Amino acid sequence: MTIHNAYIGIGANLGDPSANVERALVALEEFGAIVRRSTLYRTRPWGKTDQPDFVNAAALLETSLAPRELLSALKTVERGLGREPGERWGPRIVDLDLLAYDALEIDEPNLRIPHPHLRERAFVLVPLAEIDPGFADARDALPAEELQGVEPLNRGTVTGMAAQRTHVTARVRRLAEFLAAGDAVRVRVESPDGEFEVARTVRGAATQHVATATATDARAMRIETIKADLVGIFRLSRPAPTEGEVLDEDRELAYIEALGIRTPVRSLGTGRVVAIASVDGAPVEYGQPLFLLDRG
Repeated sequence: MTIHNAYIGIGANLGDPSANVERALVALEEFGAIVRRSTLYRTRPWGKTDQPDFVNAAALLETSLAPRELLSALKTVERGLGREPGERWGPRIVDLDLLAYDALEIDEPNLRIPHPHLRERAFVLVPLAEIDPGFADARDALPAEELQGVEPLNRGTVTGMAAQRTHVTARVRRLAEFLAAGDAVRVRVESPDGEFEVARTVRGAATQHVATATATDARAMRIETIKADLVGIFRLSRPAPTEGEVLDEDRELAYIEALGIRTPVRSLGTGRVVAIASVDGAPVEYGQPLFLLDRG
């Protein structure tokens, strides 16, 4: 299976725009892995200016979908989040654009890659350049007044209750996937932002025997949360750790970038990665959970 790099632009200016962008980011994970994402930006409307400001972001998605399949998936996400047909460049619940796909150039009906307005839009190029320096030259070529219309948002103040719910849902889903892949029957994680417990029901003719064995495994589990010890941008190290991966030794899992300085985030020993609690390229705050490791 071939994996491709797809750059996705996300925007919204109706309802709770920040939460809608976060929901879209979670939904994109159904079609691949988000390996980088930008911060959220408040941006002036483009093309049709008599409407509310937008919240925009960009993400790098590793996916096996072909360009048209991915484009169809993006439209499915839009509809699932409540977008309805409307005027061109008008207000919307959410908008997802396929900006670039590997190094392909495609000019076909309803599919143009790179996106035809890519180099004209500051609200696209600013978040893109944040996650990939290869777009920095195009960003810097824009007029200063265009760039001034794109301002970073404080992630802590704009993420509403709906976005918090999608974050909780994503964490629970990752824990459920971890349970399905292993022998544990119950995992409970305690962190400053809440307590989560996911359980798996064991069925079959040998239920009692299996339940006893797996319950023993579950008791042996010891979940440890690795947290951020400073404020900055969270970046996964390369090769990137994956959920379910067994770490045989102390390893650098990620780093936090602040003021041009990279501070490593290490596993501090062996263990199994239960969940990656932050998103590559996202801002993090002091004490925010980054990784959940099984030390059992």
